[in-house]
Amino acid sequence: MLTFDRYLLRSFAHVFTACFLALFGLMIIIDLLENLDDFLARNRDGGIIGLVKAIGEFYAIQSIFFLDRAGPALLVISVMTVLILFQRSGELHPLLAAGIPMYRVLLPIVGAAAMVSGMLALNQEMVIPRFAHAAYAARGGGDSAAVRVESIYDNASRISIDGRNLRMAERTIEQAEFVLPAPSIASDLTILKAEKAVHCPAASGHSAGWKLYGVRPRYRELELTEAGLKVIHPGEGEDEAFVTTAVTCDQLYKRGSSYALLSTRELMDRIVSPAFGPETVHRLIVHLHGRFVQPLLNVITVLLIIPVMVRRESTGLVADSALCAVVLSIFFGAVYAGGYLGQAHLVAPDLAAWVPVVVGGSLSAWFSGVIRT
Repeated sequence: MLTFDRYLLRSFAHVFTACFLALFGLMIIIDLLENLDDFLARNRDGGIIGLVKAIGEFYAIQSIFFLDRAGPALLVISVMTVLILFQRSGELHPLLAAGIPMYRVLLPIVGAAAMVSGMLALNQEMVIPRFAHAAYAARGGGDSAAVRVESIYDNASRISIDGRNLRMAERTIEQAEFVLPAPSIASDLTILKAEKAVHCPAASGHSAGWKLYGVRPRYRELELTEAGLKVIHPGEGEDEAFVTTAVTCDQLYKRGSSYALLSTRELMDRIVSPAFGPETVHRLIVHLHGRFVQPLLNVITVLLIIPVMVRRESTGLVADSALCAVVLSIFFGAVYAGGYLGQAHLVAPDLAAWVPVVVGGSLSAWFSGVIRT
């Protein structure tokens, strides 16, 4: 039996790898057809070797984000494909004839789903946060891509942050503007303009914030209140200053979805931070609950696929596959509907995330009675 378990796991690994390479390769081809000019423009005099190297480095990093987004779908496709192949070849019948239960025969599939879920969780927690800036990188390398800044309001200090361009890789705002409110931070409404602002994460010597270069008016010209002196600090040079705030780079661009690139610890830190408003915090809480239940949903999906694909009264692989697609469509529809209701404040975030787990687990237990024996 252990030999068959290894054979089943090896087959699943081959199918999962083939599906990943096929789908990601297709994405690369489509993306290259649309953006090859960007690679050529930034390649300069690198030649064909430099061009191939730039393309390889860019898509190697993008594969990290692709695996995170497509991982659950690849898991479903791989499990269905393996079950179809094993039934067509008749490899399950001898084991069933020997009296081995179907769930024991296909236990490695469930274990493989758990391992893939663990791999996706590690990718989300340890790899993606380190390369989050690359999600917005320019194709072909060279100078990092500059995107338009989406102004944001710090709920803790009441400071508004804006600017012309944002460079994610360098964590820099070009032509930055920090509006200091009156009378809480400054005696009069003051706009701090800087040639650039660089985000500095929290360290032992200072809190997180933005270091401003080429700032006008200069720090000694500011009329700060007592609270303002705790937020605005002088820099090393006369035209430098430091603004303490929990607002980071990703909050200034696509903040409606950029939190998906954060680790769970970073999400929890933002939820308790006073710098973010109630709407942002609610979005983060919904996403956090969804991240907690995702590994469970992956395993439950496999437990739904198995009894439907190997039914006792099967009418054929085509009909079983179609029925499996219908069941999964309903299940995933319920998952996405719960997420939408949670984001829309119609359902509590924890309820929106965990109800599909309870419903899916109940359905998998109910379907277990129709499995082939």
